Amino acid sequence: MLWSIVIPVKGSVGKSRLDAGDARAALAVAFARDTIAAACASASVDRVVVVTGDPDVTRDLAGIEVVDDPAHGLHAAIQAGVATLAPEQPTAVMLGDLPALTPEALDAALELAAREQRSYVPDAIATGTTLLAALRPDALRPHFGPGSAELHRRAGHIELAVPPDSGLRVDVDELADLHIAIDLGVGEHTEAVLVQASLAA
Repeated sequence: MLWSIVIPVKGSVGKSRLDAGDARAALAVAFARDTIAAACASASVDRVVVVTGDPDVTRDLAGIEVVDDPAHGLHAAIQAGVATLAPEQPTAVMLGDLPALTPEALDAALELAAREQRSYVPDAIATGTTLLAALRPDALRPHFGPGSAELHRRAGHIELAVPPDSGLRVDVDELADLHIAIDLGVGEHTEAVLVQASLAA
């Protein structure tokens, strides 16, 4: 089964809680670029739709489709991306702040998702959501935001048994999250910013 992945990304204006000084904006972009790169390299994915208003996020990245962010919040961005998909295409919405994500981790999660009509992957502390999936785009019930894992469960999405040390579960909002991602191993874009900013472990 091949999936379409919608990745909404704020870009350099995002990650306001990340206490990384002058490197914050560059890291926000790098997280997204590494997330997109992992999706593009996934054997389970045939379309990667990035919804963003920041050209730095998608600059020189091949194999993606770019949709302009309508700038009305996360759910409007998700809707704009999903609207480009075929009605019977298995679809996942994935947040763009997963710098430790690997194609293999995404493939493993999507293999589990193929067994459920609707599903989700919680973040590392199991309160948020990093990936929301459905076998049809119109079956998605997005409720991203505080407490989204429980909201997605109530909406009929099944929690997928993705290991807690998977890069798919490590979304980076704060510096502590970044250190966890570094320990797992971050992608080349994030690593380059960390080295330049002397933040690498």
